[in-house]
Amino acid sequence: MECCFFFCCLADLEATKSSGFNHKSPNPNICRLIKMQATKFFLCINSPKCNHQMITKLIKWERPESGWLKLNTDGSFNDLLGNAGGGGLIRDEQGQWVAGFTRKIRKTNSFMVEAWALRDGLVLCNQMRVSKVIVESDAKAVVDALNNRGFHNLVFSPLFNDCRQLASNIPQVVFRHIYREANSCADRLANLGRLQHLDFVLHSSPPVDLVSVVLADCQGV
Repeated sequence: MECCFFFCCLADLEATKSSGFNHKSPNPNICRLIKMQATKFFLCINSPKCNHQMITKLIKWERPESGWLKLNTDGSFNDLLGNAGGGGLIRDEQGQWVAGFTRKIRKTNSFMVEAWALRDGLVLCNQMRVSKVIVESDAKAVVDALNNRGFHNLVFSPLFNDCRQLASNIPQVVFRHIYREANSCADRLANLGRLQHLDFVLHSSPPVDLVSVVLADCQGV
């Protein structure tokens, strides 16, 4: 389009000159307009071409290495209903359920509900005296904040300080961000927490609705 406009402008300029302006005053901006369009045209043709390639990536929950446990947490927030909940679970190197929890958090925001769920998970790890744990969450902002020692916020800092203190009690702990599709069990638990009547429920075995999801994760679906 820039090319056509550029040459049309040139043609108009030549026609204006040859016709003696047809007794009309010349456009005082014609030269500036031509230069601007010419610059855009040459920038376009000289810009390197970007080859965008789509990459298909298999997303699944992955078992931890031998000797490690994995904690997955998630938060659920319904802005319309004004309620929130958190949940999480700990699994071993075989993908087997070790422990899980659900919490009703009531009114808050999406960032805080993710942090509350993470705190509950770390409390559970401390109570079980876990020595090696990989902590996964699909809330990238929360994971980045935890990995950033310089993060400070007057609203969130007390909760994050708790999380850091709880994590420091675990000899080996790693925080990772994962895709939501690989965090489906924690997502289901968070939704259960949002709808439950009790403030906190500890699950020694997976709830009935989660049995098939835990099995799918274990099989690498």
